[in-house]
Amino acid sequence: MESGLELAIMIVSGIIVVALIVALIVQIILIFKYKKFNKTPLQNGLTSQQTARSLLDANGLENVQIKKLGFFRRILLFGNHYSVMKKTIFLRKNILDSSSVTAVGIATQKACLAIQHKNKDKNFIFRYVLQILTLFTPLLFYLSIAIGLIIDIVTQFTGIPTTIGLFVGIGFYLLVFVLQIVNIKVEKKANEQAVEILRSSNIFTEQEIDRFKELLKLYIVADIMVLILSILKLILQILKIFAKTKKK
Repeated sequence: MESGLELAIMIVSGIIVVALIVALIVQIILIFKYKKFNKTPLQNGLTSQQTARSLLDANGLENVQIKKLGFFRRILLFGNHYSVMKKTIFLRKNILDSSSVTAVGIATQKACLAIQHKNKDKNFIFRYVLQILTLFTPLLFYLSIAIGLIIDIVTQFTGIPTTIGLFVGIGFYLLVFVLQIVNIKVEKKANEQAVEILRSSNIFTEQEIDRFKELLKLYIVADIMVLILSILKLILQILKIFAKTKKK
């Protein structure tokens, strides 16, 4: 049984390494395309801020601001994003007033997220609620296991409390996976809305649309890789916990 668990740990660890390599390759390609298309000027000369402001105002979102991404938000690993709390679109310095495929496309996509918020899109609201709940997931996961282990020690290691604690912890982590799945759906919808707006408004040419769609696909693939890695890491964690329990 122990050798079976050890083999499973080795296999999952190997898959994680492969997934990490794939994720890294995707990220490198994404960064390359992001920078390349950010140096590709639009034919009409519109800037990202002009485009997003016009779209927001046209949808009754005059209260939504567009600001440069500040230092503290950058160190918290925030990129270009729409803040629900502040009702503000934050864009990086090289995106804010740029007239490029990357800049205008991303600004439009973030404006589409603000529109989803205004329209109370179910998936968008669900994502926001899950983001708040999952802040405590790691703590609740290990707390559940710790409580199970303590009870096990008191009851001379029957194994049942630890198992129950583990499954309760997994339940909390399932929220993270649900969040990642919902996040992909929300971002994909905003991507499609942005492409439609840029095409129907003749802001992008068909060639510029193709380049932007290429960038958006890479973002979605990167999100999917994050989801896959999260699942694999949880499986590995569970296997390690079971292996430690069996040794005792």
